[in-house]
Amino acid sequence: MKLSPGEKLSLLMLCDISKRVGGQPGIDPNFIEQTIYADQLWGLDWEFTGIPYEREQTPKAVSETVDILDMFSLSSAHFKGLTSPDQKKVRESLGHSARFLDSFPGFDANHDPHFGIAQYLVQHLKKFKDLPGATNNSHSQSSLPHYRVMLQAYRPLRAKLADRAFTAEELIGIFKAGPKPQDGIVYVSGEDENDD
Repeated sequence: MKLSPGEKLSLLMLCDISKRVGGQPGIDPNFIEQTIYADQLWGLDWEFTGIPYEREQTPKAVSETVDILDMFSLSSAHFKGLTSPDQKKVRESLGHSARFLDSFPGFDANHDPHFGIAQYLVQHLKKFKDLPGATNNSHSQSSLPHYRVMLQAYRPLRAKLADRAFTAEELIGIFKAGPKPQDGIVYVSGEDENDD
């Protein structure tokens, strides 16, 4: 959805009026405000699918962020479903990088628009709330290029899943393509717990 500066101001004023009047509005004025302030207008398309207006294509960075978070979320869930020997095999094969199966390392908050998109997805659209670290700051510009390499390994496997989970070998293949400790990705525990 595209909004002119005047339309954004009008919507913000209507949100303010709605909050002052009180009651139970059908559309959450706080959500509208946060969407405009976060400059994530695509979120209006996602949230209000029943409103008939011309929809725009989801921005590429949004689709890529969703794919990356989905990759980590699904991989983590499938890893937990492996037998203990297979989990051990995966952890030993991946070494230090195996920790990324437990918590997403994040996007770089200073240089990567995917960070703001992930924040918005989790905090306002309530997506990926069960993925530990979904809103982490990786503190590294090299994280996104590595996730893109991981996606190249992930997407063909994901398309073939149907009614089964990833095998230990498939998880190893996806995560071997991913970030390594020497790449400078600093995982800081608890950074995803800043829900407003």
